[in-house]
Amino acid sequence: MGRGFGAGRTAAIVLAFVAAGSAQAEEEPKNDPSQWFRIARPDDRVDVFTHYDRIFPVDRLTPSPRPRAYARDVKPLEATPYVFEGRESTVGDYMARANVNGLMALKGGKVVFEAYRNGVGPTTQHSLWSASKSYTITVLGVAVREGKIKSIDDPVETYAPQFKGTTYGPVSIRHVAMMSSGIQFFHDQGRPNRNDMYLALLGGKNLDDFAAERGPRVPPGTDFNYLATDTHVLSAVLRGAYGKRYADIVQEKLWTPAGFSSGASWSKHARGPEGVNFGHCCLQATLQDFAHLGQLYLDDLVVGGKPLTPKGWADLVTRPSAPFQEPGEKARGYAMQFWVPQGHQDESMALGAFGQILWVDRKRGVVVAQLAANGDKPPTDAEENAVFRAIVDAALRSQ
Repeated sequence: MGRGFGAGRTAAIVLAFVAAGSAQAEEEPKNDPSQWFRIARPDDRVDVFTHYDRIFPVDRLTPSPRPRAYARDVKPLEATPYVFEGRESTVGDYMARANVNGLMALKGGKVVFEAYRNGVGPTTQHSLWSASKSYTITVLGVAVREGKIKSIDDPVETYAPQFKGTTYGPVSIRHVAMMSSGIQFFHDQGRPNRNDMYLALLGGKNLDDFAAERGPRVPPGTDFNYLATDTHVLSAVLRGAYGKRYADIVQEKLWTPAGFSSGASWSKHARGPEGVNFGHCCLQATLQDFAHLGQLYLDDLVVGGKPLTPKGWADLVTRPSAPFQEPGEKARGYAMQFWVPQGHQDESMALGAFGQILWVDRKRGVVVAQLAANGDKPPTDAEENAVFRAIVDAALRSQ
């Protein structure tokens, strides 16, 4: 899921790139790529995550004119206990160690827990990192319902002709959504990997071009390999299907009709209308609008009696559909742009680097959203699972 950059690799990149970043900052003072490298310093992360437009240009999303209103019956959360590896701790202990900036739980359409730290508040637009992927798969569902995409078994090149003649072109949308494209690219281990991608982005490269340059690794649909480029290609498919810029699609097809209550922003590779949004990453949103995505899935993606997506879309994208997507003993599984925890019982997760977590328990009807700026020793996946299940238990007891 990507918890951050390798320290050694990051240091090398800094030395190679900081001069170029500083030069660009003089021309575009609001978009200084050298600010990216402050992420390597844990003390700077909150500031960077809440001012992401200092790094990349962004497109702004405006609040829905018909926002979902959440009643509040907020109870204290920090004293909630959980047990991990035989040791009892509290959610407050966890929040301090994980450097949590915001934590919210929804039950029965109400906010039952809400807490903020580190200067973050209800109106703060905080980077969701790769949790943005779960918004992209939701918009894809809208396009399928509207008939803009006839089938997710269609090849990418049907809707995104810029990928004709590339390895991505003939791959089905389904396999791309499953992170099973078979493309020669890696998140951490192997080359090229996400550090190569971010270097290209910091240099102003369109991620469409970066994705198009990738070659084959294995046949599509045969294994799971978590790739930023896969989700970006999904956003390219949407751009082609609608003939619009991605941020405009998000605004018109999700943000406005689904009742997101605050403004947000989505990063792109260049300033102005030629800038292409990163489909895989870097939506900046409030904690409530992060939790609201989870509530949409509790509601089976029906808003005001009208479905946003085809029937069964929530099941499709939050449940593994192939053996290689199931969780392992030490690793979470994956569905379609949602992660699946070990021992899952209709639980799924939108995850982003440094502790951005949206836990959706559809069986028990609870959503937990977390914004964070994890340090260099973040909680393990197993501990996070224990914490979020304890919060769900507490939310159920609160009603």
